[in-house]
Amino acid sequence: MYFLIGILCGLVIYNFIIIDLPFPLALYKKLLHEPVGLIDMKDMSPVLAKSMQNILDYEEADFEEVFGLHFEIVREVFGEKKIYELIPDGSKVPVTWKNKKQFVDLYVDYTLNKSVDLHFEAFYKGFHKVCGGRVLELFHSYELMAVVVGNEDYDWEELEKNATYKEGYTKDNPTIVLFWQVFRELPLEEKKKFLLFLTGSDRIPIQGMKAIKVSRFVCFISYYLM
Repeated sequence: MYFLIGILCGLVIYNFIIIDLPFPLALYKKLLHEPVGLIDMKDMSPVLAKSMQNILDYEEADFEEVFGLHFEIVREVFGEKKIYELIPDGSKVPVTWKNKKQFVDLYVDYTLNKSVDLHFEAFYKGFHKVCGGRVLELFHSYELMAVVVGNEDYDWEELEKNATYKEGYTKDNPTIVLFWQVFRELPLEEKKKFLLFLTGSDRIPIQGMKAIKVSRFVCFISYYLM
């Protein structure tokens, strides 16, 4: 399943299609072999990330009494408590003021890497089967993410300027002029709904509105005005 999802994500990029894949930035960093860390956990689990930061920031002498931690992660899996040791015999090693950074680093590494290694490896293989190669080295992770999910840098004037028409319609046709007059007065949410209807996504390509090419624009307009 993860292999197929990786292929899907690769096809999206290969064909310049925008799709709502709500993956965190950490996934794209891992695809490009960029390091991931505590900052990436904030997108996935703000509460957990804040807890880890609180551990790092605490400077009082009663650290062990306040946190009561050991080098282990306790999770519930299908109603059963599972313990994953971060170091050998980690359940017996307390987290102290001196080794707290090591604990946080290991915790983050387990969460973002080791615990999902099998799933990510399958996703990675599927993705690179379609979209591998040196071209990916040209991207930063946030750019690769923008290619997949688009952005919200709307330029509605650019959309109007680049619209093309068929069946004898032109930009000066009364129907077209009326449509754009109405469209300009729509609130943002309504404009985004039209964009979703027009292209299948309410976000725009990384290249901007000029990349949206619709050869049957008048058909969409006629439907939208009905």
